[in-house]
Amino acid sequence: MDRHTVEEADHMAENTPEAPQQTLPLSKARIALMGALCAVIIGAVILLGDRQPAVESPALLQKPSSTPAEPPSPAPTDTDNAAAVQAPITAPPILTEPAESPLPELEESDNALRDAMEGIPLGPIGQEYLIPTSVIERSASLIYLGAQGDVPYKLIPVARPKVAFPTVDDGRGLVADPSGFARYDALAKWVESVDLPTLIGAIARFLPLFREAWSYYGEESEDFDPAVLEMLDVITSTPSIDLSAARLVKKEAVWIYEDPAIEGLAPLQKQILRMGPENAEIVKLKASEAQALWLQMSAPKP
Repeated sequence: MDRHTVEEADHMAENTPEAPQQTLPLSKARIALMGALCAVIIGAVILLGDRQPAVESPALLQKPSSTPAEPPSPAPTDTDNAAAVQAPITAPPILTEPAESPLPELEESDNALRDAMEGIPLGPIGQEYLIPTSVIERSASLIYLGAQGDVPYKLIPVARPKVAFPTVDDGRGLVADPSGFARYDALAKWVESVDLPTLIGAIARFLPLFREAWSYYGEESEDFDPAVLEMLDVITSTPSIDLSAARLVKKEAVWIYEDPAIEGLAPLQKQILRMGPENAEIVKLKASEAQALWLQMSAPKP
């Protein structure tokens, strides 16, 4: 039953004329009518209560945190600022490289130089060169002779071939037999294997002793570096000539090259040509590398 039905029932009840007041006993019909009327009123109350507009629930309040908020940090005072300014700043420690040991005397430099060479793969030839004493003095002598274009046979641990260089007759005269070039393959292979950057870096510290030994020849010590470059220039300037095509002529008891351009070369250059074109190229390239490294090492430091 809706609201209008209830209102109409109430209105009808109000406009119903009053019956004469009689005291009548309650019949079963009147009791049933009164029960029905009570049921209608109770149902209307229930129905009206369900149709009331919904009341918006208040916004949920966030539960306060159980952890109390930290109080704000107090503003720094003048005293704090002054203390911060006056606090000493500790500088990081300065790392210094260990001091290098002083150079030994020239006459006592062999062991120090050998120690510096330790670990560098020098091969049998290099190791044999370091065995005799006066390594630096012998090296200065080697450079002195090499700068003049001479072959320092007595200063290098390379035995000269015991058999004369083979020759063949090409129909126009004697020429070098190409098979003889193979005698120098092992030497060229060793030259190619030398680690020049490591080697020159190891002897750089001993450069003052090399210059001192150079002065024993009556030369100025500062002329040692130009002499090294001069010796290397003799090697790199060796022309590329295949001696298997260069004719030989006998002059008195010795054989010489018929071409004066070849015969006029320095003994060191002719020895390089006797190694054969391929081996000679290996030696020249190594000498060119040594020139660049020596210039870099001996350049004045800023």
